[in-house]
Amino acid sequence: MDNTVNVALTFYSEAYESSIHSYTLPEEQLIYTALPAEALAKCEQEKDRTPVLILAENKLAGFFVLDAGEAVKEYTESSSTLLIRSYSIHPDYQGKGVGKKSLKLLPSFINYHFPTKNKVVLGVNHKNTAAQHLYKRSGFVDTNRHIFGSQGKQFVYQMNIKKA
Repeated sequence: MDNTVNVALTFYSEAYESSIHSYTLPEEQLIYTALPAEALAKCEQEKDRTPVLILAENKLAGFFVLDAGEAVKEYTESSSTLLIRSYSIHPDYQGKGVGKKSLKLLPSFINYHFPTKNKVVLGVNHKNTAAQHLYKRSGFVDTNRHIFGSQGKQFVYQMNIKKA
């Protein structure tokens, strides 16, 4: 995918419901993340979770959740932090720069929609080296903290959101 492909972040809307429900991931990736439909169901139960769509040319190319709830405390002491959950790129868009572009858009998206937040954190499984490389190339740094999830050790990565 060349650099002319338009990648955007937007809040979930029902216009993408069928795309969300047909979104699949390879088995080896499902051990590290939830499918968007599963994550969306949790967002409906927990008001602190905000579903975000990654669009490429207005088509669903990826998904993640920004969590401002209690779970953030497991990753950082800072209350001005959002937690990224269930981040994934649809297989049709993997390896084409969509993930990197989506993460590059994250600071301005957070500045605009969550002006009181100045950091974003996530947990990445110690075995998920592809995701680790993507996050590091996109401005995240390893905090040297670890948490333990359902699939074992996770590294805690953080990105500071510079205010304009």
